[in-house]
Amino acid sequence: MTYIFDVFTGARRGATLTGTVRYRDPDNYGFSQGPAFGLQLIMDAWKERGDFGAGLVSAAMESEFKELFELYFGGEVRVDEEGYRLEDGSSNVRIPRVNVVERYKDQFGGRSYRSHGQRYVMLRPQPAEFARRTEEIIVSWEIREDDPTDLDEDEGTSAFFTLEVSDPRYLEHFTKNTYFQTAFTGHLLS
Repeated sequence: MTYIFDVFTGARRGATLTGTVRYRDPDNYGFSQGPAFGLQLIMDAWKERGDFGAGLVSAAMESEFKELFELYFGGEVRVDEEGYRLEDGSSNVRIPRVNVVERYKDQFGGRSYRSHGQRYVMLRPQPAEFARRTEEIIVSWEIREDDPTDLDEDEGTSAFFTLEVSDPRYLEHFTKNTYFQTAFTGHLLS
């Protein structure tokens, strides 16, 4: 994976998080001004886990982050050979029986794949739903690019951000200063 930004944050303060985002390749990307970038940074820090994210979120938030990733990238559903959804951690068909292609026909991405003897059906990203959830989660988002005339060329271009979330649990994994890299840009997939 090619990382686009280096992200440095302070520890959360209630429902607020501050930090700096630095370009790794400033000639190809800009800083997204939209709140989706803030949510993507929170999500990627959770996924990164590292020594700051592992085990620091509740089961409810773990589930929420997984759902947000599925909305953004599209989900995958494990199915049997006939396309029926399987129980989690089992090769038994869920009861009631649900044919994934029929049930998710509006979201079906038309792709399936096999991994370790299991068949998966891919669902499409849901950018409109991701944007709606972003509005519910991110209360405020500000990003200010540094003045390029004040920067040393070796440091690259950076921006300072502040975000506030509707529920401090979204920031549970920011218990101390953090550093991670991200390929998120703030844009939504379609």
